[in-house]
Amino acid sequence: MELDILIKNGRVYDTSSDVDEVKNIGVRGNKIVDVAGLDEAALSAERVIDASGCYVFPGLIDFHAHVFYNGAPICVEPNSAFLPNGVTSVVDAGSAGWGNYRSFYNSIITPSVVRIKSYLNVVNVGLATLGGGPTGYLENIDPKNFNRDKIIQTFEEYKHNLIGLKLRFSKDLLEDRNLYMEPLVETIKIAEEIGCPICVHTTDPVIDAGELAEYFRPGDIYAHIYHGVGNIALDKNGKVLDKIKAARERGVIFDSSNGVAHFDFDVAYKALEDGFLPDVISTDCTCKNCYNPSKVVNLPFIMSKYLNMGLSLKDIMKAVTTTPAKIMGLEGEIGTLNPGAAADVSIFKIIDKETVFEDTVGKTMVGKQLFKNQLTVRNGVVVFRQIDF
Repeated sequence: MELDILIKNGRVYDTSSDVDEVKNIGVRGNKIVDVAGLDEAALSAERVIDASGCYVFPGLIDFHAHVFYNGAPICVEPNSAFLPNGVTSVVDAGSAGWGNYRSFYNSIITPSVVRIKSYLNVVNVGLATLGGGPTGYLENIDPKNFNRDKIIQTFEEYKHNLIGLKLRFSKDLLEDRNLYMEPLVETIKIAEEIGCPICVHTTDPVIDAGELAEYFRPGDIYAHIYHGVGNIALDKNGKVLDKIKAARERGVIFDSSNGVAHFDFDVAYKALEDGFLPDVISTDCTCKNCYNPSKVVNLPFIMSKYLNMGLSLKDIMKAVTTTPAKIMGLEGEIGTLNPGAAADVSIFKIIDKETVFEDTVGKTMVGKQLFKNQLTVRNGVVVFRQIDF
């Protein structure tokens, strides 16, 4: 069989099909091809990659990041921020609203090597006002300013890319404008009309976290589940709130979406001890935290933190491949190494290295292991390779 790329001798680890074995992966064009049962003598490839001693993963998915580069001041350039880290697909978490989404789509999403799906911010210009001074001008989430018709029109035009609506729902965005639950209620109403999920930034919510979770519908995203500000996901006994657990039971998705202000070790450890693992592990990557040592850095760094906190490799990989692929509506196409899937592949080593991980309040943990990307294949093309690999 003629191949463009043959990856051999690697430990293929794919939670979409419960594969964990040393075997070959073949790439022809931009697809994974079936080479099972074929002897290497029967295979020829333009490029042979020896992955001995490495894991071969599907291309990673960072489900919560901000990539409207030059359109919103907090955003990163996606190709340089993600491809070197084995991340081949990204979800932008509402950097643009209907007023500037066309610019985002044409200038960033269309030419990007990294696959980008996105949430549409209900605020007209999304996060375009953030970034000046300590915070910039916080977006106005008064629903009186939502342009319902334009939101629906934009979603219809770009429904091949948009996967939901985004709302930041923190106390600092509500109290100065004498708002309470109105922005969330209106966002849900618009989402109901479109027929899409919502993604909600929940750090420092104005109400009890469990009561907030009751507003969420199956498929909605509760972002920043392990934040430690104000109303958190734990009760006074350090257990996950019953209403949070009930929300998961009815299909609400809980994303860790780390950032620099949304992760607290005390909250996370207690939630994990209570069996409440993240459905999705993501970075909330911005220009302020990308490659910022100890807090965010990149997705493999966040994965490493959870590995050192005791999560299994299976739980981690499911949260950065299989689950986000399903939420994006791309199950079977990305987040998998099955034949016929997109040829997005990342090759990793898990190295022994003492590393400091820091949370929002400055509490640290020293880990012993670190995910280190060796090579990234995106759409059948090698787009990154370590100099010594």
